[in-house]
Amino acid sequence: MSELFLVSVVFAIICYRYDPKSHEIRWGVLLLICAALAGLSRSIIEEIIPALNEYNMNFPWLNTILLYARIVTGFISIYFFPWGVLMHAITYSEKFSPRVVKILTYVLILPIPVMLKTTVYFPDIKPDFHSMLFWAVPYIIMACLLHIYSYLAEKDLEKKRIRFTTSSIMLPMVLSALILNYITRAFDNTHQYWRYMVGFFMTAFFLFLWKALHRGGAFHGIKLRYERETRQNAMRAITSGTSLLNHTIKNQIYKINSSLQIMKPYNTRLDSICIESIDIIERSADHLMDMVDRIQSQTQEIVIQKSNMKLNQLLDEAVEHLHSELENKNLFIEEKYAAGNVQICCDGPHTKEVFINVLKNAIDAIQKEGRIRIDTFFGRSNEVIVKISDNGFGISPENIKHITEPFFTTKGNKGTNFGLGLSYCYDVMFKSGGKLEFESELNKGTTVILTFS
Repeated sequence: MSELFLVSVVFAIICYRYDPKSHEIRWGVLLLICAALAGLSRSIIEEIIPALNEYNMNFPWLNTILLYARIVTGFISIYFFPWGVLMHAITYSEKFSPRVVKILTYVLILPIPVMLKTTVYFPDIKPDFHSMLFWAVPYIIMACLLHIYSYLAEKDLEKKRIRFTTSSIMLPMVLSALILNYITRAFDNTHQYWRYMVGFFMTAFFLFLWKALHRGGAFHGIKLRYERETRQNAMRAITSGTSLLNHTIKNQIYKINSSLQIMKPYNTRLDSICIESIDIIERSADHLMDMVDRIQSQTQEIVIQKSNMKLNQLLDEAVEHLHSELENKNLFIEEKYAAGNVQICCDGPHTKEVFINVLKNAIDAIQKEGRIRIDTFFGRSNEVIVKISDNGFGISPENIKHITEPFFTTKGNKGTNFGLGLSYCYDVMFKSGGKLEFESELNKGTTVILTFS
């Protein structure tokens, strides 16, 4: 059973490190901890104690410690698993308000303290599987039904795909625990059918690895951290390369400008064609300098300094910054903010720049008269969500997968667009501990979802 312990620990570390602030992932980690403790509990009596006896290290005090460790790990793995399964399904479903989730967390744990009295602890722990038929089994069944309902009710195709993957990995594992570990052992605890659960769990783990590594695959929306690290390495390479290129270009522009300054006093001696040519060179040099500064500002390393900021104020300032562009295209912004003075923990200047970038993209996406809508509301737990929607031309499914990649753009070579705006937005949100997501449909519009934890 040591394999179950090791695999569960690795599984839990991968999930937790991906997004430690995600509530559904935290509940998923609890389930993996229960599985790890179940493996450790069996390893103590099947592997560790026999090994100590073989090498004459069966000291009374050590055996006592191992016995109590066996009891504690066994108790947690058996009784906390059904509670964790149901709470994971509740949070992952996104069908309950944060207040309801908090209440259910405390209400649903109530059967576990009762089990403290009905469990036999010596000479070995014997869980009360008969009592668990009345609460643990319904918990697991409700969790499975909630996963299925969440998948069927999901409208977003990308989320629906992720929910299907998550359910296809979790449900066989959870159902095997339900049948082999809780129902069967309530009626027949002599045959060790529960050992077959290890096979289901190992299959789920390798299926998780395949999905997390596979292009387009995801469990819980998780892609292994190496992809994030690869993206960060790519950004560092881009930053280094553009810095060197910008430095070289600036040096040449300074030389051009210096030469122009030397030539200007002699303009009166030059004919109109030469003067016009000098003006063109000067304007081109200024334009190049502006482009270099823009590229440098959008590829430089982002350093986040978080503090409590007023969300409404940041949004209003971003809208005011784009006031002239909105007027020029005869656009209006519909604002529907959550009640109260909502505060978020973020880097104020960078977050404001993110809002400006997203709003500017929305403006560019609308060719004629249109509307842009900003909604703010509370998500699960302490999350604050900002949705910025437009009724522009939208983004194709092929392009939406790449819009946060550096230098990817659907706008062609229009103006000074370099395809760095959304890449910058993604990095700011990621480094701030938030999320940046997109929903779009061609000829109907795009919605950008910014989540602040």
